[in-house]
Amino acid sequence: MFVALDDTDSREGMCTTFLLTEIIRRSELDVIGFPQLVRLNPAIEYKTRGNGALVVNLAKGKGAQTVIGKLDGREIRSYPEVLEEPSVDALMELSRDAVMEFSELGSPDTNPGIVISGHRFPRELYRESVQGEVSIEHAENFIIENGGIFLKVKSGRGIIGAAAAISWPMLSTTYELLVYRYPKPERMEASLKESIARRCESIPGTFNNFDPHNRYAAIFPRERTPVVFGIRGVEYEPILEAVPELLKSLPIAHDRYLIFSTNQGSDDHIIHNPEKFTENCSYEATGHVEGLPRNIEGSHYFVGFRTEAGTIDLAAFEPTKEFRERFRDLKPDDELRVFGTYRRGTLNVEKMEVMSVSRIFVRSSPVCESCGNLMESRGHMDYRCRNCRRKEDLPRYRLQERALVPGKYDVPVIARRHISRPYELEKVAWKAGILNRVPL
Repeated sequence: MFVALDDTDSREGMCTTFLLTEIIRRSELDVIGFPQLVRLNPAIEYKTRGNGALVVNLAKGKGAQTVIGKLDGREIRSYPEVLEEPSVDALMELSRDAVMEFSELGSPDTNPGIVISGHRFPRELYRESVQGEVSIEHAENFIIENGGIFLKVKSGRGIIGAAAAISWPMLSTTYELLVYRYPKPERMEASLKESIARRCESIPGTFNNFDPHNRYAAIFPRERTPVVFGIRGVEYEPILEAVPELLKSLPIAHDRYLIFSTNQGSDDHIIHNPEKFTENCSYEATGHVEGLPRNIEGSHYFVGFRTEAGTIDLAAFEPTKEFRERFRDLKPDDELRVFGTYRRGTLNVEKMEVMSVSRIFVRSSPVCESCGNLMESRGHMDYRCRNCRRKEDLPRYRLQERALVPGKYDVPVIARRHISRPYELEKVAWKAGILNRVPL
């Protein structure tokens, strides 16, 4: 039985992934497959942090088992098949009690929703929710039409993400193991965080652990939630093998951990080949640079970009750090493929592929053919050699060497979104078979 929830946290505390672990713990049921952390449209303005919804298939399981976590000392086991389905009413009551106890209901922006279904929903709502914006009413109708039930708390906006999570078709799958300490982890020095993040780099197939240039330990959340840290990878086996020993060796307390399958690193939010740009949606667009990059206060950079869907601005904001160095090197007529979110006439770039760079010629004084010295300009169409007095009428032009070369350029780890697929992940992703095979 699929149980999904969303919108239980706030910027001040809680994490919906923790709340799902509590539902699993209280149910004492088995997990069928993996619990799932599903990131939705990262540009939605009412999101809390990473706009993630949660779903788990709970039942009595059968078949080969895999230990996928520990909750307060109890091993959580995953099974491939269902032996016996639980009571829908009992699951809803248990989930409601957990949501009412742990959600940040005092926050005006927290509006939990629970959805339960005996089967997966069609992918339609996932596509709409990851690439656009969905109303509560539309989500309600979708759930009812597809045989699910739901519970709304306050406005119940969380039913949108919860239903979308059940709709996730899992075309591109990665994994994240999250470690928890309730209600909040102990404070850690930056040096300890860096050390742990660097150790996680040695786990095969993991990504977005640490940003060495900016000394940023990406496995640790910025907000004070029950999450201690999370390790992302393209396969679950290496993570599950490494984490128990890692936790034993660390001087930090935890009380539970669980691995999730996710759509992180999928680029599912990207709309390809747009005919037009819509506010708060994310796109892949190909075109040519217009003009030179310009900067504004705060070290944010912008440049014009001509595409078949219209001319827009591209932006590289200060949080993209050293990526701006490549952005500043853009010249008119450079051909790019860019990925990013569109807001107020600007595409905020998440990564870019420089397909070709324009040829730029620089005018210079001619070289004297008699003595090899550089000639001096004496005015319009008048160049003279100081040594032999030879005269030339025309300047010379040379091809300017470009600092920017064709290639793929990621923003650094510190600036990456959960759902974005960095170029550096592509080779690993192809090998593990996590890339989308068919369009959403």
